Amino acid sequence: MSEHIFRRWQRALVIVSAAFALLGVLTALWPFGPLFALRNAAIAETFFGGVWSPAGEAYHRFASGPLGGTMAGYFVLQTVIAAIPFGRRERWAWHAILWGMVTWFAIDSAVSLAHGAAFNVWMVNLPAMLVVGVILYATHRALR
Repeated sequence: MSEHIFRRWQRALVIVSAAFALLGVLTALWPFGPLFALRNAAIAETFFGGVWSPAGEAYHRFASGPLGGTMAGYFVLQTVIAAIPFGRRERWAWHAILWGMVTWFAIDSAVSLAHGAAFNVWMVNLPAMLVVGVILYATHRALR
C-alpha cells in the first residue's frame, strides 16, 4: 500500500474515531437531543410501551451519562492510537483497535439481542463496526 493511500485511511480513522468520541459526549450531555430521536423512539417502544414515563426518562438521562462517558473515553483513546502509533504503522495499534471494537461489538450486540433491543445492533453497533471495519480491512496488510 502506498504511503499516500495509507495516510488517507489513517486520517479517516482519526476523523471517525474523533466523531464517535463527540457522539459519546453528546450522548452523555444531550440524550434527548434530535440526533437521538430515532434511537430514543426505539428504546421507548421496546422498554416503555412506546411512551417515556417520568421514571424511564430520568433513568435514561442518568444511564446516558456513564454510557456516553465510556464511549467518549474509548474513542478518544482510539483517536490517539489512530493518530500516533497506527500512523507509524505499528502492528499492535491495528490489533488494539480491531480487538477493542470486536470485544465491544460482541458483548454489546449479544446483550442487546438478549433483551430484545435489536434496534441497538442495527442503529449503533453495525454502522460503527462497518465504518471502522472497512478502514481496518483496507489497512490490514500495511500493519499486520
